[in-house]
Amino acid sequence: MHEHRGKLRKHCWRSLMLLFFVMMLLSACGRNSGEGISPEYNGVKYTGEGTLETKVNVVIFNEDEVLFLQTVKIIDDRPTVWKALQAISGNAEQGMPIEKNQEGQITKVDGIENNENNQWELSINNVFEAGNTEEIAIDEEQPLTLRNTARP
Repeated sequence: MHEHRGKLRKHCWRSLMLLFFVMMLLSACGRNSGEGISPEYNGVKYTGEGTLETKVNVVIFNEDEVLFLQTVKIIDDRPTVWKALQAISGNAEQGMPIEKNQEGQITKVDGIENNENNQWELSINNVFEAGNTEEIAIDEEQPLTLRNTARP
C-alpha cells in the first residue's frame, strides 16, 4: 500500500511539473517584443499618411433604421471626418457608398440622396457640424453621427 502511494505521489509531481512547463512555454510564446497579446483589428479602417491610430465610433441612420454602427480605425497623422467616412465607403464587405459635394457636405449615403424634404446631417459628440468633412478633425473614440433628417 505504501509503495502504491509513493508511485501515485511521484506521478502527480511529474504531471504538475509538466503542466507548469507547458504553461511557462505558452507564456513565453505569447510575448511579442514586450507587448501583450492583442487581437488584430478586422473592422473598417482607413490607412493614410503617418502612424497615428485613431478609433472613432460611427453611426449612420436614416429616419427608420440604423444603416451602419461600428468603430472605425483611422491610421493617419491628421484624422478627419471624411477619412472615417471614406473608410466606410471603401469597405466592400461592411461599408456603403458615401458621397459629398465640393464644399465637403455629405450628399448621398447608400443611395439615399439629399432632396427638398430630407438631408444628411453630421454631428460629433452630439454637436451639429456644418463644415467641410475634409477639414473637421476628430479625436480618439469621438462619437460621429450621420443622420438623414427632415429639412426644417
